[in-house]
Amino acid sequence: MNSLVKTCVIAAFVIPCTANAENWFIKPYMGLNSMSDIVADANNINGTVSGNAAINLDAGFNAGLSGGYYYNDNLAVEFGWEYRSNESQTNITEALSYPEGNYASSTFYLNGLYHFSSLSNWQPYIGAGLVWVQEIDIDLERDGSELSYSGSGDVGLQAIVGTNYRFNKHWALQFEARYTSISGVDLAAEEGAMGRMNGLDYEPTSLQLGLIYKF
Repeated sequence: MNSLVKTCVIAAFVIPCTANAENWFIKPYMGLNSMSDIVADANNINGTVSGNAAINLDAGFNAGLSGGYYYNDNLAVEFGWEYRSNESQTNITEALSYPEGNYASSTFYLNGLYHFSSLSNWQPYIGAGLVWVQEIDIDLERDGSELSYSGSGDVGLQAIVGTNYRFNKHWALQFEARYTSISGVDLAAEEGAMGRMNGLDYEPTSLQLGLIYKF
């Protein structure tokens, strides 16, 4: 799967690098996201406890920066980085309870976008892509102490729908809904913690607002 990601990145950017510089764009954005509660396999947490970990997740936020290239009025590719964070509460069997915590990620992604032709300033689009995990981590907090577990290298998928509002040929406002799916994430203990958290899903749905500048 990592080889597929590398191939897609190379294919997406070889042609643009020799093409019209005016078709490049950059987009900072931010938004809100939600995730369903999840269940993970906890192993030797705190050095003593193993079993099912029920992780309850609150609504969170995301922010990122992407850049890309318009092949024409309809087709575009974007490559970007994104950070997400959701507050969490974790119960491991009936033995351990962590009323506070955080489930967060830093990811890179490559998306293909199709923009529908429009005679107005509004231009809806759809898209799909691959996402690569730089890091996913969960913090378990209780009574001022914290246990942290993290992992990296997983690959997932994204589905996108949105619309741009074009102010002029350079500037546009973007409204987007995005679903990301990364399954079977395994997290190892960081310094000061023991054990592992295995089989976590990372499936956020976000609503976000971006500002596009096309060169």
